[in-house]
Amino acid sequence: MRPITPATAEHVQAIAIAVERLREARTLLRRAGARRAATATRKAINSAEGAARHAAHRVRRTSG
Repeated sequence: MRPITPATAEHVQAIAIAVERLREARTLLRRAGARRAATATRKAINSAEGAARHAAHRVRRTSG
């Protein structure tokens, strides 16, 4: 098995902030009537949430 690249709590926190800001952007895009952009932002949120799960797993695997 390949060695896993370590992740830190800072990585997880940075991703959480990004997800939060993407959600804010989605809300603003909806208000502006930019439906296609809001849909693209929803897909980006799903991807970022997957990255958060992956980073959390890397933290668990590489700590202690």
